Amino acid sequence: MKNIPLAFIGGGNMARCLISGLLINSGDADHIWVAEPDAGQRELLRGRFGVHTSADNCQIAAKGQVIILAVKPQILRLVAEELAESVQQRQPLVISIAAGVREPDLRRWLGYDAAIVRTMPNTPALVGSGATALFANVWVND
Repeated sequence: MKNIPLAFIGGGNMARCLISGLLINSGDADHIWVAEPDAGQRELLRGRFGVHTSADNCQIAAKGQVIILAVKPQILRLVAEELAESVQQRQPLVISIAAGVREPDLRRWLGYDAAIVRTMPNTPALVGSGATALFANVWVND
């Protein structure tokens, strides 16, 4: 996924793990954007990885050709509904790593023709040794 603009919504442990893996493979943080509400976490992300950060989910989502929803399941609906207009207009690929959130619910919140991949990285992914199952809906074409 070299040079594809990536927008992470959420900068917690799993997002940091994914960003670290991406940078090990590409070495280029210039195409990675992260929305994180906590100022200390944004500073940590900028310092550790050199990625672009903001507290504004919509601003970050607008930067990504791929949007990675890396937020807690209990706030995913709120975040998805906040991003729905941008997703419907721009039609990026949306990847959700939230456990227990069904693809039909994501489509309802984001827009019924949204290209969505659901995935659940497991805990060993935090140290680069995990396995991940993927599900892509019919609107995913790449």
